Amino acid sequence: MVMELLTAKDVRKILKCSLPLVYKMAGRGQLPCIRWECPGTGSRKKTVVRFELEAVRAFVERHRQHTWESTIG
Repeated sequence: MVMELLTAKDVRKILKCSLPLVYKMAGRGQLPCIRWECPGTGSRKKTVVRFELEAVRAFVERHRQHTWESTIG
């Protein structure tokens, strides 16, 4: 199964937050991501970070707050 992966910039637009926050949440494990090392030479290892759209949607649903429900009762 082939799926389109989102970049951190794509996720930033969806969540309407900063790019550093997207990377921070991914690093903490709060926002599921896929990582792999970039090939190449150099003193600094570079990592590619990508996100699945369904994982981003699930993140939003987990953190959705239904404030209107608390005002009804």
